[in-house]
Formats: sequence, C-alpha cells, structure tokens
Amino acid sequence: MSQHTELSRRERQIMDSLYSRGEATVLEIQHDLPNAPTPTAIRTMLRILMDKDIVQRHKQGREFVYAPTAPRRPEGAKALKHVIQTFFDGSFKQALAAQLASDDELLTDDELREMVKLIKAARDKGN
Repeated sequence: MSQHTELSRRERQIMDSLYSRGEATVLEIQHDLPNAPTPTAIRTMLRILMDKDIVQRHKQGREFVYAPTAPRRPEGAKALKHVIQTFFDGSFKQALAAQLASDDELLTDDELREMVKLIKAARDKGN
C-alpha cells in the first residue's frame, strides 16, 4: 500500500497541497486547508511527514519551503489504484464508466479522441 494512503486525513490534505503547488511554505499550505490549523500545528505535521520521508524542505530566505520527496505522477497512479480498489471493486472499467457518466467534467472531442488512442495503444501492447 502506498504511504500516501496510510496518512491521516490532515496529512493527506497537506500532501494534496504540496503536490498541487509543487512546493509551499507553511502559510501557503495553511491557505489550502479547510478549517486550517495554526501554523505551529502545520509545522508539527510537516515534521512528522519529514520523519516518514514523504516531505523534504529547504531554506528560502527566512522561511522553509516544503516539497514532496516522491514525484507526482507515480504517487498519483498509486492513489488512483487505491481509489479503484476501494470504490470500484478493483475495476478500472467501472471507474472509467462512472467518470464518463459524470456531469462534473464533460470531455471535449479532442480528449475523447486521445482516450481512444490510449485504449488502442493499451490493446496493442497487450497482444
């Protein structure tokens, strides 16, 4: 299981902020969090994430800037796999069907054509 799925709700929110921004200060992270805790509490959680080797920091001027230690794409793939396992009984087909049926985000014709290309490439790779 990915380290990201073993995090507390607040730790996941901090990681979401860091992956979204690439890197961030404590105040930037605080801005991203719902019902944000104090900067001191965020620093404490960041230290815990650093102890887990999930977050790193460097000094920039007078403050520290925090960033994930793992690249975004592989962690995103692990998180997606976890969501598919948890909510769609491990079926990518069910997850894709749910997304395509959603009115939240309609795909453009170009995006749909690109998806067809990706599906054809996956089929060719499997043969």
